[in-house]
Amino acid sequence: MENKMNIAYQGTPGSYSEQLLKTIFPDSLYQPCETFSSLIDFASESGNFGLLPVENSIAGTVNEAYEELIESDLSIFGEYIKKIKHSLIALPESSLELISNVISHPQALQQCSKYLQKNNFKITPVFDTAGSVYEVLRTNDNTTAAIAGEHFDSDDRFKILEKNISNDSENFTRFLFIGLQPPNISLINNKFSSVLISDDRPGSLLKSLNIFNDLNINLTKLESRPILGRPWEYKFYIDYELSDSNLQNELIERIDLVSKEFKILGHYPKANQE
Repeated sequence: MENKMNIAYQGTPGSYSEQLLKTIFPDSLYQPCETFSSLIDFASESGNFGLLPVENSIAGTVNEAYEELIESDLSIFGEYIKKIKHSLIALPESSLELISNVISHPQALQQCSKYLQKNNFKITPVFDTAGSVYEVLRTNDNTTAAIAGEHFDSDDRFKILEKNISNDSENFTRFLFIGLQPPNISLINNKFSSVLISDDRPGSLLKSLNIFNDLNINLTKLESRPILGRPWEYKFYIDYELSDSNLQNELIERIDLVSKEFKILGHYPKANQE
């Protein structure tokens, strides 16, 4: 037991995060957390790690998770992409005609918004997809259904009313594996995540981005976000592919000359999509 990794995830047993952990780290210990903040706190303890969902192909960036990571001292050591297959789940005695209310994590509700609007369901956000299923069980309410993974099909306490209800069948979530120290795993790191705060001078952002172009570095993510407490000032999430440490050093040196801050969040292996 002492050699097993302790990995936190946001949600309850049966969540997509736990399902992914069972696939990639089957011999580890899993710690469910209700919030991203508690996940970050757990992963910030020496020897612990966390699995953090940061982006969805339909709903976009999970800003709360990203911001918690940026404010922490944690680093990214890996990324994983999981295909999400949302289902509408209710009690065995229920039916689609009886359902008037649907509960789930806000991200899941957003990813299934077209289906929910088509059926005129009332929606209620809760902190977790799997937790929403157990909430239906707890309340014993045949008029409420949950949105969660189709793996609940094997649990005879529930019935799947409809499968594949996402706005688009190509629904993927990107997770980051985070911690204070690198795990004892052989890795080939070829991707960086960073946060850039451009200088107040005109053309600062363009100058920074031109450096990536000059060095022939491929950007995989560029997104602006407001800086809290500093109205009309922005930071930029930037992911890019790079394995050459010398080129990385040159990149940092040149960007530091034209920007206010350039923070590296991690250097890790690029994920393969399921």
